[in-house]
Amino acid sequence: MAARRTRSPARSKATREFVSEVEEILERLRADLADLADQRAGGELEPELANRLFRSAHSLKGLAGMFGFEGMSGLAHHLEDILDGLRMGRLAASAPALDLLEPAVELVASLLERAGSAKAQAGAAEEVARLVERIEAALHAGPAAARVAAPEIDERLLRALTEYEEHRLRESLRRGRWIHLVEASFEILSFEEGLADLTGAAREIGEVISTLPAPGEVPEAQIRFSLLVASDADAQALSTLLDHPTASIRCVHRGASDAPSERLEHSTHAAESAQRGAAERSASARAAGPQPDASESDPEDASVSPALDEPAREPSGELDSLKSISETVRVDIRKLDELMNLVGELVIQRGAIAAIAAQLLAEPASARFGRELGKLHKTLDRKLQELQAGVLEVRMVPLRQVFEKLSRVVRRLRRDSGKDVRLEIRGGDTELDKLIVEELADPLMHVVRNAFDHALEPPAERIAAGKPAEGTIRLEALQRGNHVVIQVADDGRGIDVDAVRSRAVACGLVAPDALLTRKETLDLIFQPGLSTSSEVTETSGRGVGMDVVRENVTALGGLVYLDSTRGAGTTISLTLPITLAIIQALTVGVADQRFAIPLTAVLETLLVGPEAIQRSEGREFLNLRGDALALRRLHAEFGLPAPAADARQAVVVVGLGDARAGLLVDRLEGQQDAVIKPILGPVRSVPGIAGATELGDRGTVLVLDVAALIEDAARRREAA
Repeated sequence: MAARRTRSPARSKATREFVSEVEEILERLRADLADLADQRAGGELEPELANRLFRSAHSLKGLAGMFGFEGMSGLAHHLEDILDGLRMGRLAASAPALDLLEPAVELVASLLERAGSAKAQAGAAEEVARLVERIEAALHAGPAAARVAAPEIDERLLRALTEYEEHRLRESLRRGRWIHLVEASFEILSFEEGLADLTGAAREIGEVISTLPAPGEVPEAQIRFSLLVASDADAQALSTLLDHPTASIRCVHRGASDAPSERLEHSTHAAESAQRGAAERSASARAAGPQPDASESDPEDASVSPALDEPAREPSGELDSLKSISETVRVDIRKLDELMNLVGELVIQRGAIAAIAAQLLAEPASARFGRELGKLHKTLDRKLQELQAGVLEVRMVPLRQVFEKLSRVVRRLRRDSGKDVRLEIRGGDTELDKLIVEELADPLMHVVRNAFDHALEPPAERIAAGKPAEGTIRLEALQRGNHVVIQVADDGRGIDVDAVRSRAVACGLVAPDALLTRKETLDLIFQPGLSTSSEVTETSGRGVGMDVVRENVTALGGLVYLDSTRGAGTTISLTLPITLAIIQALTVGVADQRFAIPLTAVLETLLVGPEAIQRSEGREFLNLRGDALALRRLHAEFGLPAPAADARQAVVVVGLGDARAGLLVDRLEGQQDAVIKPILGPVRSVPGIAGATELGDRGTVLVLDVAALIEDAARRREAA
């Protein structure tokens, strides 16, 4: 178990809030840009996707401008220019300017990392200027989307449309859709839910281009609206599918051909689904009031009708609620760290109270006070456990956050490399401590990039090997006790063990005559500077990556396992603790020293005599139910006095994943909660030590790094 990382210098509260808001916007932009890339490849863009991207860029520009980040605000403004051209039809899906969206978003992310430093922001001005110049050049050079005339449509109707609505109309005409004007009357007191129901049903069948007030005489207690709808269905089919008692449908433009039967069948199913949900939409509309369609109208003019005032309402006798709909609160992770530290201090004091109660019970004169204090201690213990569990639960986040980022990485690599790769994700709801998830993103990205670049073959090579042209990377997470195992598996070419050994010999990592097992040879992949790639690419090939993976995962108290079959694929497993905060620890004694072992890594304990310990080739083993368990003597590891030769010793069997080891100690002293804290001072890194913890009035003890001890035991066993 590793100590928690030291955070970067604190930013101001305003800057932290700004960073948090912009990070959310960047997440939305990245997710939508990944969808945009897929839709551009398919040749069909969803109008709402372009609108969402435009709104995100608009929010980013306003937020950056409000906080004085002019470079970021200017870059976001040019993002707006590109996206406005896309949503308004001025840019085609193939326009080169769209290729600059992703670099612009990544530059915004880079600027965000430097948000706390005015000097760094000033240094980024040149980067922003270069990209802005490229965007402006691309906007002037890009081909415009084809414009389609609408000769059949009444000019008065066209004049009532906004620029965006006119663009959506022309796009529907280009695609050969029918254009219908749907008019319906509603009671004034219930027009909001009625209009919402009709609009929802129309969206299930086609696209609602505009919502307008309808001219003509209507009863005094009613109001009339018009929907301009583009659909693959003709007027007769649309009337059947909408099934509204007061709706009249007039075709204002005939489609390129009669609607195919399969389209009508699909529309019928969609309409039936819409009708089944009509009651639910109606209830939602009554609760939330008017529901303007931001996806189908101009995002900068989202009113239902520019010429319609809100009708008067009958007094309901109740005040409108000012309560927020959301029940979530964004909390800075630093505050959770502080809260967890306070809980940790209470845990330490709880142990001290237990020790005082035990001392009072041992004396007859104070036994009564000891019993009363013991009762209070039990109550405190129960409440503190509930508090601890609550704080830990708040810190837990699903791995889906990291997995979704990796899916975007795969999409980008797929586009850049030309390889056809499918990413399968399982177990995204598995939860880990927020701090671990943050530190896990880069190691997982390295693993996925290596799988993409090294493991998966080009389509022609896969077909020649009898595999499908499409490669697969499977990302899976599952919980095992107090640990989470994350596996990244591919169906690629596998690792050539002989090539790895040859490369390691050439790099001087192993001697030419060294005897290595297959596992030892595979583990050479994690050595710094080792790469079997003969070509350096933007993705990999520099020998940097897999050593970083092992280093980062080990720092989190985890282990990395690699397994590969030539021609079948490679699997890399990361075993990690669920949390690095408060843990339960087993206290052990070695000579006059005490150590704490995270209980999550303890499998069992047993007492053995000297005769039970077996020796082979300089190593010590214990026959544990037929399996050879490698032993480590802690007194030898840390230079402490050895016990008597005939003394019985305790064996603490520890394990992470499939790896096992036995730690020989002099005595077991019990278990209790512990808060791991980093070791500060001139000596901060001690092999085999993860940090330190306080045990009430028993002073400070060192916490063993079980992952490092197990890994070192495995290396010694293989080297022997």
